[in-house]
Amino acid sequence: MDRKERIEYLIITLCVLITGFIIYGNVGSMGAFNLNKTQSFLYFGCMGGFGFSAILSAIIFAFRFFSTKTLIFKIVAALLWPITFACVVFIGFLGFIPYQIYNIIKIITDKDLEN
Repeated sequence: MDRKERIEYLIITLCVLITGFIIYGNVGSMGAFNLNKTQSFLYFGCMGGFGFSAILSAIIFAFRFFSTKTLIFKIVAALLWPITFACVVFIGFLGFIPYQIYNIIKIITDKDLEN
């Protein structure tokens, strides 16, 4: 990915994180389960924002990954779709925060290399 694509990826995932945070925070604070409304808003907001953003990240990674593979690999991945789906979801959730950190560092260092 070049610098422009990294910035676009960062902006898109952060927008989904913010909107998921707001939507799920509001929904979670409607019925404050053993928490006050503020704690419930923050808890459900973090879960919703992170969840949707990680799912989007997993979809982007999967499309990028499978676009470079051969037809035989794609057929095998389609036949074994439960395993493929599980791998994509786990990579999306487990790799989301580390990849965001890497992405920000790469954007900053690429800017320094351009100057």
